[in-house]
Amino acid sequence: MTFLTTSTLVLLSALPLAAQTPSSPSRPAQIILIRHADKPADPGDPHLSRAGVKRAEKLVPFVTTDPAMIKFGLPVAVFATHTTRDANGQRTQETVAPLAKALTLPVLAPYLGKDYAELATSILANPRYASKTILICWNHEEIPQLAAALGVTPQPPKWKSSVFDQVYVITYRNGHAVLMTSRYGPR
Repeated sequence: MTFLTTSTLVLLSALPLAAQTPSSPSRPAQIILIRHADKPADPGDPHLSRAGVKRAEKLVPFVTTDPAMIKFGLPVAVFATHTTRDANGQRTQETVAPLAKALTLPVLAPYLGKDYAELATSILANPRYASKTILICWNHEEIPQLAAALGVTPQPPKWKSSVFDQVYVITYRNGHAVLMTSRYGPR
C-alpha cells in the first residue's frame, strides 16, 4: 500500500469571500473534503466494501501524520452526510468513523447530502471552527457544489464516480479560498 501525500495545487479561487478579510479570524484554517471510501459491487448494499473499510482505516494515519493535513492542527470536527431512510449517507459515516474514534470526536451528520449549502454556511459561521481544521466526508455528486459553497471559485469539476482516494484541501488566504488536492490509501 502506498500513500500519495504530495499535494498538488489544482485551483485557486479568484474572487474574495464577502465575509472574510485577510485579518478575519472567523474562517477555518483548513477544510479537508473527501468522498466516502470504496463501495461494494452490489448497488443495494449501503455499506463500505472490504476495500472501503481498509481505506477508511488508512484515513487515520493520513489525516493525523501527513504534513499537509496537520499543517493547521488535527481536525476539531468531523462531518458526514445524514443517513436517509434508504441508507444513503451510511458510507460517509463509516468512512470517517475510525478517524473520529482516533480523535475522540463524534461524527456530526446533521445534513443530507443535498443540503451542502447549509453545511457550508454552518461551518463558515461557527466561531468554534475559526483557524481550525475541519474534515468533511460527503457524496461525490455534491462535492464540487460543497467546495463552491465553501468559497472555492471556479467550482471544481465533477468528481468521478470511480475515484475514492482523492482529497480536497481548502485553505483561506487573503480573502480567497485555495483548493489543493492530495490522495490517500490504496489505489
